[in-house]
Amino acid sequence: MLLSLFMKVYDNDIHRNTETLFVPETKVHQRSSVPTLADRMPAAAFVPFLIGAVILAIAYGSSFLLADVLRASGREAAEAGNIISIGTIATLAGCAGAGRLAERTGILPLIICSAVMMASAMACFASFGFFGIGFAYAGGLLLGLGWSVFYILAPIQLIHCLKPAARLEALTLLSGSQMLGIGLSAPLGHFLVQGRDQTALIYVCYGLFCIVAAGLMIWAQRALKTIEQLPMTAVALTIPLAAGIVRAETVFPVIMIGLSACVFSGLSTFQTLYAESRGLSSGTFFLTFTVTTVALRFSVASQIGKLPLGKLVLTLFALTLAGLALLAVNEKSIVLYIAATVLFAIGYGLTYSTLNAMIVNLADERGLSVPVASQVFTIGYFIGAFGFPYIAGGVLRGHGIDRTLLLMMGIVVVNMIVAMTVLRRR
Repeated sequence: MLLSLFMKVYDNDIHRNTETLFVPETKVHQRSSVPTLADRMPAAAFVPFLIGAVILAIAYGSSFLLADVLRASGREAAEAGNIISIGTIATLAGCAGAGRLAERTGILPLIICSAVMMASAMACFASFGFFGIGFAYAGGLLLGLGWSVFYILAPIQLIHCLKPAARLEALTLLSGSQMLGIGLSAPLGHFLVQGRDQTALIYVCYGLFCIVAAGLMIWAQRALKTIEQLPMTAVALTIPLAAGIVRAETVFPVIMIGLSACVFSGLSTFQTLYAESRGLSSGTFFLTFTVTTVALRFSVASQIGKLPLGKLVLTLFALTLAGLALLAVNEKSIVLYIAATVLFAIGYGLTYSTLNAMIVNLADERGLSVPVASQVFTIGYFIGAFGFPYIAGGVLRGHGIDRTLLLMMGIVVVNMIVAMTVLRRR
């Protein structure tokens, strides 16, 4: 029933809005393959694809519950950090090899495999109480591999199906689905085990969800056979192809997403410390951020592509900076806290999909590998997201949360300078 409802809404939107979704700032040099691509993905493929994305994001977000499950099983909650670190290493490894495997198997078959890997990870987390902590580490490894393969290949699948003018809308909807799943994961997990002592039940349920996601991806794969797609060439992430992305103008979106990830991961990681310093609750931030971001991505996806990407990026950075500034000057006001979070969510919430559309369209214009550009972009995001908390932690220990906020504001200013550089060059 849910799938049918999504398909009906999406089909109505197709008939209602067939306008061009992206006004490029320079003329795009179309190649022979581009006119054969679709303006919109068929609802029979896109809707199950998005629902599958929500489910897999729910499973990925279950890593936030790992400390509670470890504590319930009589182990140190801090051990969750070690398990997640294993997952981080596996995530980077998966990013490096996903494209090469996709050239041989196709994108959706590999995404289906990633869903099965994540189901296996959930099974490991559910059973480590019986078979030993080694199963939890195996779960972290499988979760990192499965999520990275899906996360890096899902945008490429959309890019391979759609004309450049349609990509921003699809990527925004995909990122909204992923954020919705991650935001739902913890409260849904707590709901599933409410009144029960068996916290491992969360992972049993999420493992079954992943199997459902695999089935939805199979459905999407069959539906996509009705439309043309770009050939599976130059998808593997190789040093020469990656160097071509870094040497060209496509490096600017990579820099900007890496810096944006620094700000987001730093603010999220140390949000509890910030809230405590102001006598507030960090739950307010996370709830407000998730609701605002998800609502924004789904509500403006069909309209955002009409704006010039360069100016849009600069505006989003300005809103992000305004949100951080409000956090910095706020003392103990819950109203200012919510207002700052909304501004930050609006600014950061659309940054990923906008910059992703920018890099793939730039690569397309310059005859570079679009799939490799997308993968380099994702790796840039992971480097910022995983690396910055260590730097921010050092600043926090030495100078406190306010200096850490100033550091993040400085990073946003650098991003605005980079965005203005792109505008001048174009």
